[in-house]
Formats: sequence, structure tokens, C-alpha cells
Amino acid sequence: MELVLRLGMLKAVTRTPLRADGSAAVTSAAPDHSVELAAARGERAALEVLLRIHAPAMLSICQQYAGTQEARDALQESLERVVQQILRFDPAQGSFRSWAFSLTRNVCRDRLRRRGLERASFARDGEEQTQAAQGSEPDPERMAMAREGTADVARALSALPEDMRAALVMFHMHEASYEEIARALDVPLGTVMTWLHRGRSRLRQALEAR
Repeated sequence: MELVLRLGMLKAVTRTPLRADGSAAVTSAAPDHSVELAAARGERAALEVLLRIHAPAMLSICQQYAGTQEARDALQESLERVVQQILRFDPAQGSFRSWAFSLTRNVCRDRLRRRGLERASFARDGEEQTQAAQGSEPDPERMAMAREGTADVARALSALPEDMRAALVMFHMHEASYEEIARALDVPLGTVMTWLHRGRSRLRQALEAR
């Protein structure tokens, strides 16, 4: 049975407030796994809960790939695609968040391709894995990226390759795991680790220079 999302709710999640630097406000709510199972069965109320929670993160991804001007339209198309394809979501294969992130990325790339603006893909030179473990204490980059009004961070991010930029945003702003990012960007786990390691280094250098 095909899900139909109420138009009013769809418009509501696309009006997610933005920070001063243009990024979407982050929500910390996390759904119970049973909500994801219910959504996968086609229960509309469960899907609406998931979309309200994850729409801000999806908007951030749209901004990184499609740009601020196109982000809201890209988000709306992504939400519609989630509604249309929700019965393909398999909770046993991963979280709703990583599935929605992957779908959102594909929507943005399709839009760019249709407009003839697809940029050259970032060379995947990051197969080696970093040994640094994720610490329990917030690192300087995470605190800087989470701070509202950090226009310098937005400018520094804009200079990074799009997949590296998206990985940093997912990890530092939306606290996605390495595995979630790898599934969302369709790359090996080692590539994600390298993008984060090199991206943090380049971001730190850019911020120090400013």
C-alpha cells in the first residue's frame, strides 16, 4: 500500500529553521527502533515521526550537495522520495537515518545531473584507515561546527570536496556513525575515516588561517 504524506506536514518539515551560517538546526531526538519497524510496515504516523526528526539533517545534506538556493526544493523532493519508497526500507539492513541520508544524497546528485552541474567526482584516495578512535569528549572541530553563527566554518567547509564536506557535516553536526556515513555515501568505511581525518585537518588549517 502506497503511503501518502499530508501536504501540510511536508511543507512544515521543509520550513526547518536555519542557523546564521545557513545550516539546519540540529535536533537531538532519537526514535525508538519500534518506530522504524512501524514505518517500514507502511504506518504513516510512524513515518511522519521519523521525517520530523531527520528532516533537519536531510536539509543540511541538501545544502552541502545542492547549495543553499536549491536546498529546500531538494529536501522536498527527498521527502517525497522517502514517502514513495518507504516500503523498500529494511531496518535489518541499517537505520532509517542512514537510508534517508543515502536517498537524499542521490536526489541531490540527480538534480545536479539533470541541470548539467554535476561536478567531477572526488578521487577516492582514502582507502587507508585511520587509527584514531572516536573520543568521548567533544573535539574542537565538533564544538566549532555546532556553534551557531559560525560563518567562518561555513566558508571553510565550502572549499572542501562535496563528499568530504558531507561526511564532516554528518559526523560533527548530526553525530552519524562511521558506518552510517559509509552507507549514506556508498563508500568503504576506511574512506569515511580518511575523509574525516583529512577534512578535519584542512578545516582546522582554514580556521587557524582566519
